[in-house]
Amino acid sequence: MEIEIVIAIILLFVLTILASVDMAFSQLSDVSLRKLFGDTEDENKKPRSVEFLREVTENRPRFRFALSSAIQILLIVFSVIVVLIVYQFTQNSSQMLFYSLVIGLSFSVVFRQMIPRFITWTNPEGKLLLLLPLIRPIYTVLPFIADPFEPSFRGRLRSKVEMTIAPEISDEKDPDDADDIQALIEVGEAEGIIEVEEREMIEKMVGFSDTEVDEIMTPRTEIIALPIESTIREARDLMIDQKFSRLPVYRDNIDNIEGVVYVRDILNAWAENREKQKIQHILRPTYFVPETKSVSELLKNMQLNHVQIAMVIDEYGGVAGLVTVEDILEEIVGEIE
Repeated sequence: MEIEIVIAIILLFVLTILASVDMAFSQLSDVSLRKLFGDTEDENKKPRSVEFLREVTENRPRFRFALSSAIQILLIVFSVIVVLIVYQFTQNSSQMLFYSLVIGLSFSVVFRQMIPRFITWTNPEGKLLLLLPLIRPIYTVLPFIADPFEPSFRGRLRSKVEMTIAPEISDEKDPDDADDIQALIEVGEAEGIIEVEEREMIEKMVGFSDTEVDEIMTPRTEIIALPIESTIREARDLMIDQKFSRLPVYRDNIDNIEGVVYVRDILNAWAENREKQKIQHILRPTYFVPETKSVSELLKNMQLNHVQIAMVIDEYGGVAGLVTVEDILEEIVGEIE
């Protein structure tokens, strides 16, 4: 019986290592794994575990399948060993089956799920690099174990791996998504795929949805607007002087915006010799937005409503500033002349 116990202990030890590696892989995306490759630029200084990680990651689906197959085989062998050990204490079939199931399932849950999860709970990247060298000898024989079964399980494996790498889209924003994209940007720049300017633009786009309107708007004190009593000639002259194609129009004070005047409407009225007419006759409706609205959502709304300028209002209903489509684009690509 002593030899069976020794074999069972060895099996549990190997099972824990394999399950921990499998658990760490399931917690990390391809981008996170590839970031480990790019963290050390000098190839001569990279740990061997990193090079081994690169090898298995490039063939990740097959490795995960082989790893899972090896774990299942270990569980089967362990179950047989448990039956042999229990048989030493009782020859009653019912009791032997009961005790074998209880012991086998208990040890399987503890060493296949609980301990590996505890090991990889924090810093899964570091734990993965630590454990990988231990399974390198096993890695050489894993394909021979898994290959005979691979054709029949290929479809099921692909689905499982795809769910690990790219889970279903959720309405809730995952805070890890931005980290993965940032890691991808850094790796792309390190490998020369992404230029510095492109990196800056992508990083701005990543944080685009978190940017609020009040961060990019022209503040109230810098708004250039027209009183509603102004004529079309006065509006044209101000647009030429300030080089604006759209101007808000107010009545009495800036908090009472009546509409927006567009340069194309000014030109049309000028062509019809209406330069002395009041601008209130050619005003377009004003589009109002709260200052806490996200820039990405504002851009979508402006596209849907076919407007190029919006007035930003504060929590009290007063005008806080204005924002244009150009302001939004400049947030991504930089200053536009």
